[in-house]
Amino acid sequence: MVLLGALVIGGCFLFPNLPPEAAFTVSYNTVENEPLIVELDASASSSPDGDEIEAYMWLFGDFEEGIEYYPQGFTTDTVDHPIITIKYPVADTYTITLVVREKPRQEGKPGKVSAPVSKTITLPHE
Repeated sequence: MVLLGALVIGGCFLFPNLPPEAAFTVSYNTVENEPLIVELDASASSSPDGDEIEAYMWLFGDFEEGIEYYPQGFTTDTVDHPIITIKYPVADTYTITLVVREKPRQEGKPGKVSAPVSKTITLPHE
């Protein structure tokens, strides 16, 4: 009975809470005549434990300030949905990094965070 109580309260070492895995795709030329707009889709991110992903944290390198988010008015690099569309300020080569966070299993404790995943893109894309 004591062992069962310890497993319920502290979690089981046989079933550890593994960190989520970040993954994303980049879609180019998503808006006609706007070659600097890309869609980022992190829907493939997942948790090996089946936990829900609650936040998608994007890093856009040196051009954080000049990036426009779509729809207009969207102003944060951390969102609760997997798909965002952005417009870069100038044609160049950029590195995009994604980190995802899963919902915490216990109230008051943070959810696990993935290792960062990065891709380098060149705009405009041919």
